[in-house]
Amino acid sequence: MLIVLLSFFSGQVDAQNLLSDPGFESGSEVFCGIMGPNDFGENLNEWTSPTQGTPQLFFTDLDSDCWNAQPTSTYPGPIGIKGSQMPLDGESMAGIYAYTIADFNQRHYIQTPLSSPLIPGQAYEVGFYTSLADFIEFGSNGLGAVLSVGAITANNDGVLAANPQVVSEEVLSDYIRWTLVSDTVIADAAYDHITIGNFQTDANTVLVSNPAHTGDVGTYGSFYFIDGVYIEPVTLSNTANSEGPEAWNFQVSSTGLSIIDTSTGNRFTATLYGVDGKRIYHAEGVHQLVIPWTEWWGTCAVVQLQGGTRQFTQRFCRPLE
Repeated sequence: MLIVLLSFFSGQVDAQNLLSDPGFESGSEVFCGIMGPNDFGENLNEWTSPTQGTPQLFFTDLDSDCWNAQPTSTYPGPIGIKGSQMPLDGESMAGIYAYTIADFNQRHYIQTPLSSPLIPGQAYEVGFYTSLADFIEFGSNGLGAVLSVGAITANNDGVLAANPQVVSEEVLSDYIRWTLVSDTVIADAAYDHITIGNFQTDANTVLVSNPAHTGDVGTYGSFYFIDGVYIEPVTLSNTANSEGPEAWNFQVSSTGLSIIDTSTGNRFTATLYGVDGKRIYHAEGVHQLVIPWTEWWGTCAVVQLQGGTRQFTQRFCRPLE
């Protein structure tokens, strides 16, 4: 599922981004052309390519005849232009392949250290903005972010062996607007690096044809612009008894979370999402239902309620034993 589609209600704590260069602006000079294996890291102070893949940088302050000039490049070829996009902020953005050619399992990844390690047990919102390159062949799913203790690397351009804490399970197909991929993660280690890319194999990556694909040389596969990366601490509600909009009441007991709809007789559904964004429980009831603690995968989860035109989403943490 695309994490951005879930309206997780969590509170920001001073909106402190733990990335020193969220928008790929730390380079001392702009780069004109197509980057090779080492160029990405050599042109930025904070970001690197952790593999032999060749992520790209795009700039708005380049001569238009440069291949990576944005939003308009007059580069004549032979390699085709990936797409046209203004950075989310600033004058630069990154670009990575999430998929190239069937069964090649080629990937681009981008990685940066955090300004300070995450605190185990603390919740963080982790996210980045992405936009499909306009003229590329496919949109894909699988784009995500891995938090790690230390850098993760590989001496090839294949799929990194890692499990992302944030991932888009739905195909990202918007080539006009920026799409936010994000989730709230409870740190279970002192993570100090973030890596962005597609960590699924070709066989597990879903593709959808892009209607704007030009067919030019080099516009194969699935390529995305990346900008606005962030990791920010958040506070989570630890609710004992509370009242939600549209008169949903919640009661925490030793056995589970009780949800009461004061609009007697109305049928409603409750869906439980884990901190990784995956749906782990779904139930339907009239007036009242209980989500047992045994259905929860961890300490905290997100409950989404739907009753007719009413919808409410809230994060709850189960009582500590």
